[in-house]
Amino acid sequence: MSVSDKEEALREFGRVARERREGAGISLEHIYERTRVRAEYLRGIEEGNYEGFPDLVYTKGFIRTYLGVIGAEDLKNDFILWLDKEAPREQSAPANLLGTARSPTKGFKPVSHVGLFALLLLVLVGSGGYVWYSWTNNPGFRFPLGSTGLTDFTAVPERTPSADAASVRTASLDAHVSQDQNLLTIIPPQPAPQPVPTAPSLIIRAQKDVWLDVTVDEKTVFRKVLKAGAEVSWDIPAGARVTYGRTNVTEVVLNGKNLGPPNPKGSKTSETYQYGPDGTCRQVPRERAGD
Repeated sequence: MSVSDKEEALREFGRVARERREGAGISLEHIYERTRVRAEYLRGIEEGNYEGFPDLVYTKGFIRTYLGVIGAEDLKNDFILWLDKEAPREQSAPANLLGTARSPTKGFKPVSHVGLFALLLLVLVGSGGYVWYSWTNNPGFRFPLGSTGLTDFTAVPERTPSADAASVRTASLDAHVSQDQNLLTIIPPQPAPQPVPTAPSLIIRAQKDVWLDVTVDEKTVFRKVLKAGAEVSWDIPAGARVTYGRTNVTEVVLNGKNLGPPNPKGSKTSETYQYGPDGTCRQVPRERAGD
């Protein structure tokens, strides 16, 4: 937290306190008459300007007295907390619980070259043995040659050209059907890609400067003034609770759904809202907001 964050938060608290005082119809002169706290100190509290104030102990006492007169004791703890802030403090960002999923890759098992060589050798040996046997036992055996070379190893009688053409067409058709059947058996179906689930999320956009106190999973992840035009977001696997200094100057997006401002009519006091991971939203009563 930087010094500017502290000054902005105190100015925002002073603005809320002034609105509470004016809404109750109480003047600074009336507070002075009741408490004898100097008017410049009272104005400094409402303006967030503590230059010229006495020691911090006296400043805290002025704030407690002032809030007690205007009936805004619920702001006391946060007021004192910000006054005590001195050194910057690192704030860890909420962990993103989303993961990545990838479909398993399937492929073909590599073919062994040794097996192919052995199969080819077996075919050659078998074909040679068959040719030798036919040559020695059948004097009429011959090799029919075509445009592509050796096409058959059987002893054939004289055949007409039409019969040879019909035989070639039949062999080609059988080879085509056999090839299609092999492809159907070796190509496995590919699994459909599975969609990656999205985690519940909360987005808050500021239309004007607004003080926010955000709790996610029972941990405070944001407590300062959000500048106009800025945006903050968190994953909320267990829900979130947000206290707004002004309820009509923010835009809330829950699980991708734009809910608009928490209270479009505005409020003279801060309000707290609970957001569930299932997309529900409800206002937390004031007596329970500090739990």
